[in-house]
Amino acid sequence: MSEEPQAKYDIVVARLTQRLHGYAQGLGIDDTALRQIVERIVADMPEADDVDRQVEARNWMLMAVR
Repeated sequence: MSEEPQAKYDIVVARLTQRLHGYAQGLGIDDTALRQIVERIVADMPEADDVDRQVEARNWMLMAVR
């Protein structure tokens, strides 16, 4: 049973990383940095929906390139 939450977490991270990939590339953010941002967002916002997480991740990416 303990693997189930981790599997869901991994699926959410992969899905958001894929959705945000083009945006990150446009900002010049590499895949490793994108994944770290997404992992942090998913961990910090476990009950949020993907739209809210994507908004937060985009904000973090904008701050990262300043």
